Amino acid sequence: MEILKLENISELHCRTVASIGMFDGVHKGHQYILNELNNLAKNTDCKSLVITFANHPRKVLNPQSDIKLLQNIEERFQKIAESKVDYIVSVDFTKDFAMLSPKAFLDILKEKINLSALVLGYDNNFGNPNNTDLQEISSQGHYKGIKIIQLQKALYEDDIEISSTQIRKALLEGNVALAGKMLSEDYSLYSTVEQGFKVGRTLGYPTANIALPEEKILPKNGVYASRIEIEGHIYSSITNIGFCPTFKREKQSIETFIFNFNKDIYAKKVKLYFVDFLREEQAFNCVEDLKKQIDIDVNNAKNILA
Repeated sequence: MEILKLENISELHCRTVASIGMFDGVHKGHQYILNELNNLAKNTDCKSLVITFANHPRKVLNPQSDIKLLQNIEERFQKIAESKVDYIVSVDFTKDFAMLSPKAFLDILKEKINLSALVLGYDNNFGNPNNTDLQEISSQGHYKGIKIIQLQKALYEDDIEISSTQIRKALLEGNVALAGKMLSEDYSLYSTVEQGFKVGRTLGYPTANIALPEEKILPKNGVYASRIEIEGHIYSSITNIGFCPTFKREKQSIETFIFNFNKDIYAKKVKLYFVDFLREEQAFNCVEDLKKQIDIDVNNAKNILA
């Protein structure tokens, strides 16, 4: 798999079939599109290519948007690469790019990547939304020798249509189990262990303090059954996201107690997986009550993770 930049790409001499989108999360719906893309490439003796954006269009079109992503760009590219596509083409989304008509964009793709077919999800759109090109092209099914394939299938999980928006909603509601089903894997954060408040060790539960990711969405505040990957090894754990109201902190934190683990991992990179929601974050009258609740949380998490 090779990653290319659209603006710097020289003409590909092989015929290609492509799909275009943000692909945030690379969830089951995206995976279905990528599978169809690869099948088409194989059946037409073409190379498969995914065109995706280096930055989220909403942040360009609405600079005040506070949208948080399911993946950073490295995670997204890695997940797309796992689908075995031949190329990823990264596009910097700008206001000028947003004004391109679908026909103008397809002309660029025809020239740059020798495009023979474009595979779109059932609700996938591209180009200036005020332009009627895409509706015309989709109805005709082709444009200048480029076949336009609009997939009609929507995928559902627990009767909810799978989309990046619905996954973000599930995470903000603490429903990490549903988010994981839609993603086909537990929602995760890749970050660094940093110095924390060191209160957990006084309770008998020393925690790893995980640096808050800047651009990724966090599940809602609360306690979660989790797993954590450290140097290639995965350990069971519980994780608290929030402000630790018993201690009245003003700064949000992510703190993970790792079962049967006592190594120093300060400054190490870890990957934290959220498996299931245990309870809301709450203030306790005393530290002893908090410790009793953590005992219960650990037992509940062990049962879930067993």
